Amino acid sequence: MRTKSLFHFTKTKEILYLILENGFWPRYCFEDISWVSDINFCAYPMVCFCDIPLHKLDNHTNFYGSFGIGMNREWGINNGLNPLIYISEKSALSEAIYELMANPHPENEYAKNFAMVTLGYTKKYSGNMLNGTTTFEKNFYEECEWRFIDISQGVLFRDEIENTEDIEKQNSKTKINSLAIQPEDIRYLLVEKQSDVSELVDFIN
Repeated sequence: MRTKSLFHFTKTKEILYLILENGFWPRYCFEDISWVSDINFCAYPMVCFCDIPLHKLDNHTNFYGSFGIGMNREWGINNGLNPLIYISEKSALSEAIYELMANPHPENEYAKNFAMVTLGYTKKYSGNMLNGTTTFEKNFYEECEWRFIDISQGVLFRDEIENTEDIEKQNSKTKINSLAIQPEDIRYLLVEKQSDVSELVDFIN
């Protein structure tokens, strides 16, 4: 059974503190879209969450980081988060999305927008993930992901980006649409070790 909270994890306590101060900042994250396009990776400004049960979080935190914040599910829904649709490669849905992306009707802005939004909220059951310059295989279905995407800022394609400075320049434009949080929205704060607890309490105070 999935948890009633939506968790976001990060690798450092400093980033957790920034979230507590400023909310969740949508940042560009590259996704594998080779299953629907000749382009391997594109990036949307997004914030990712999961509703994995607490007793199954170890693999997730080992990869994404041990510092986390668990938000009320109602907060997520009210802020436009949506669970992802996971696609089996040989399914009819996969074929339909492929056709949608191959024929986006560029003269029709509504159809084009629908195609890009649909792609932003779908993910292969398993596939390639880009971490820096390293690509590796991952089972995405196990991540039980919810996502907020700032579609208004547009999409980046990997061949348009020359270095990390280019990505950060684009990220600077998305901060204005950060997701605000209030203390009553937070259900959990997770840290790496016991010694981090007192520092977190001091920061909150």
